[in-house]
Amino acid sequence: MEKLEAQFDGALTRIEISGPKRDRAVKAHEEIRSVLEADPKLKEWGIVTALIGSYARHTGIYPGKDVDVFAKLTALNTRNAEPGTVYGVVRDVLVAYYGDRVKAQSRSIKVDFDFDGDGFSVDVVPAVRMGERWAIPRHNTELWLSANIEERWVETDPERLADLTLERNKTPTVGTQGAYVPTVKLLRQARKHHLDDRKPGGFYFEILGYWAFEIGAVSGDCFAEIFAKTLRVVATQLASGGPNIDPVLGRPYRPAPEPADVSHAARVFAGLATNAEEALRLERCQAALRWRQILGNNDRGPCFEFPPGCDERGQAIKRVRAVAAVGSEEAGSFAGRDS
Repeated sequence: MEKLEAQFDGALTRIEISGPKRDRAVKAHEEIRSVLEADPKLKEWGIVTALIGSYARHTGIYPGKDVDVFAKLTALNTRNAEPGTVYGVVRDVLVAYYGDRVKAQSRSIKVDFDFDGDGFSVDVVPAVRMGERWAIPRHNTELWLSANIEERWVETDPERLADLTLERNKTPTVGTQGAYVPTVKLLRQARKHHLDDRKPGGFYFEILGYWAFEIGAVSGDCFAEIFAKTLRVVATQLASGGPNIDPVLGRPYRPAPEPADVSHAARVFAGLATNAEEALRLERCQAALRWRQILGNNDRGPCFEFPPGCDERGQAIKRVRAVAAVGSEEAGSFAGRDS
């Protein structure tokens, strides 16, 4: 089996959110959190902000199109607060600072930080207490004034998912690093390249990857083997048509993707899994070609580089020796000296 360790390390570097993109994300979320935490009304409501989402879990991939900020209003709960009121105040605070860069969404507020044409933004999600967890407004705004308080809110706990991710990343390992988080990045990159904007999205696949590791179906000491096994388990899960269970809340992923989209993804990932399994049996140049096809490209170019001695077709480069032509007399004179 060709482990191609240097090439997988390089791929993980190329799909990592780093450089100016990372700097922009840090500056944007820190600025928004400062704006929210300085507002008098939100301070009265016990505002505490937290970074959540794939960026916080370190499972996001380059270039990173958005960052999620959790606006926890610790003095409010589902009994003494209404979604419309909470949402409206948080929205108005952001509009006062950012103006028309703010866009109201179904239960989050989007702030545009797209200064180089890639659509980057920060999504702010207001939340109130719900027992030991948190609640955010429902997608359906018509339910925000429902007589049934439970219909107004959706239970969530994104910070707990970050804790589970940290724990899950402890084993198995590749060298000295946990394998789970890097493998999720590889999985997300494969999904992005082959499914693009089609559902299911990256978070759905992250959960599938979580269960692939959690049930003990993934093992190995290199990313080639671990990623190949993850692809197969994910493809099998998709093909089963069964629910994708939220590891924090213990309920099916919501909103559930359309069955046709899941079936399409199952077929795509079954093919990727087969390619990965074949890559484990091929010589290094052909193996690298398969991995390049699986991971595709991002704005930095192909994610998987060929090892030295391989061309762009996955063929071994033949070594050509330069041979100096010598005449017959010269050859004879050398022969004479050797005799």
